[in-house]
Amino acid sequence: TIRSKLMNDPVHSHFRMRGECVKVIDTPEFQRLRDIKQLGTSYYVFPGACHNRFEHSLGVCHLAEELVLRLQRGQREIGITNNDVKLVALAGLCHDLGHAPFSHVFDSEFLPKVLGESQLEAMGWSHERMSGQLLEQIVDSNYIDEDCISREDCKRIEDLIRSSCGDYTSQYFKEKQYLKEIVANGRNSIDVDKFDYLARDCYYCGVQASCDFSRIMPFVRVIDDTICFKASEVGNIYEIFHTRASLHRRVYTHKVAKAIEYMIVDAMVEANDAFEIVKKAQSPKSFLELDDSILKRIEYANPEDDDSRLRKAKSVVERIRRRKLYKYVNEYCVPTEQLKNWKKVKAEDITACQKGDGGVDLRPDDIVVQNMKIDWSMKDKNPVDHVFFYQDARSDTKFSIPKEKVSTLLPNVFQERRVRVFVKDEANFDAVSRAFEAYQERHFGSSRQVAATPPRSKAKRHALSGPFALKKGTSSSLRTDPEARKKLRLTSREITLGGGNANGKAKGKKPLTPVPEK
Repeated sequence: TIRSKLMNDPVHSHFRMRGECVKVIDTPEFQRLRDIKQLGTSYYVFPGACHNRFEHSLGVCHLAEELVLRLQRGQREIGITNNDVKLVALAGLCHDLGHAPFSHVFDSEFLPKVLGESQLEAMGWSHERMSGQLLEQIVDSNYIDEDCISREDCKRIEDLIRSSCGDYTSQYFKEKQYLKEIVANGRNSIDVDKFDYLARDCYYCGVQASCDFSRIMPFVRVIDDTICFKASEVGNIYEIFHTRASLHRRVYTHKVAKAIEYMIVDAMVEANDAFEIVKKAQSPKSFLELDDSILKRIEYANPEDDDSRLRKAKSVVERIRRRKLYKYVNEYCVPTEQLKNWKKVKAEDITACQKGDGGVDLRPDDIVVQNMKIDWSMKDKNPVDHVFFYQDARSDTKFSIPKEKVSTLLPNVFQERRVRVFVKDEANFDAVSRAFEAYQERHFGSSRQVAATPPRSKAKRHALSGPFALKKGTSSSLRTDPEARKKLRLTSREITLGGGNANGKAKGKKPLTPVPEK
């Protein structure tokens, strides 16, 4: 027998890890996950978001095994074997083995920028595919005996991991399709991976989840080779997707986290030749060298005199350390009627709308455009339309529940697109802001921003800031002479009156006004 281990997790409390999983955990391939942040650059904004892919993988493994054991004990007629339990648990453990530095930043931002869309498609890289290759490498390296995890087991585990990938054709589990819906559910996206990362991310970021994950697992049944949920839990199912969209809006796509993400991508692109990042990502053996420490290695690299790209990468990392970040300019929400035929906005589209800006000539490299998409896991579709329910424990019939029967408060649109603009050099902030507004006026007839962009020019910001900002018609000497502005002050009595409104008026009292110094 292979010894199991007791784990103490802040999210799931104590749980026992089966012996085969312990064997995988104690390998260089899996230990590498300790050095990859679960939320990438969100850690730079949320100090508590320090959790890694390592503990997330342990949590998914626990939930996957718990769910498949519930089905095995509660529905013996569906024929779940002990080997099925082992494979599902290992799939939960290994599903994120192939994540690269800063998690999704690598495959969604870095690789497309270095290779281009066509070359990236030809390369066929995905973290799910790399996960399968790394598991095979673990077995081939003789870390684990063949009778513990065989090479055939590796292929079946990869099948469970990649079952949600659109370009992957499943080869196993033809008679037990429901097993492929436990770790990576490609049909409606409800799986234990989502249960763990939503609960874990909320816990570490200090954000409250609106769904109760612990209530869903006990109400799972298999009907017609499909995982179904009790009908009374339909509201909780909707809350899963609402929580996911909320986390995307508040945490995963936080504007400061995205600014740092773009800076890290720029640094990695410039350092790619020196560190051979893309080349190492193509081989499971060299892939082990890639984790979040790549930023530290760039920071302390010693470039040659003629290596201008690496020096540029080091300067970008230095800016991150000193918090001299790319600046968020503004954003707008794409109108609902344009979502279907919407095309990505490019940096060239913004710079082309620049008007005379006093000597500032914007280039596409000066700005970053984020074409942000937030949905309920299935683009513009309602994922709950693809979820099946049952009435009670004696039911053997599955059915769908239209959202109109659930609540009239549920959304009619399940996708949101926003266009954000960041500027790399703060000196160009005002010029980019005006160009972005001009772009909106050209395409929509008016600005679609929620609020106007505050100017970054010190002179303009100085004149427009504070509750007693100088208004039109104020003496020009007060506007331009800092010493004259210092002579304006408020008496301590007027400051402490209290009870004032937004206009500085106190109830029953005269409005506060600046008092010139005698």
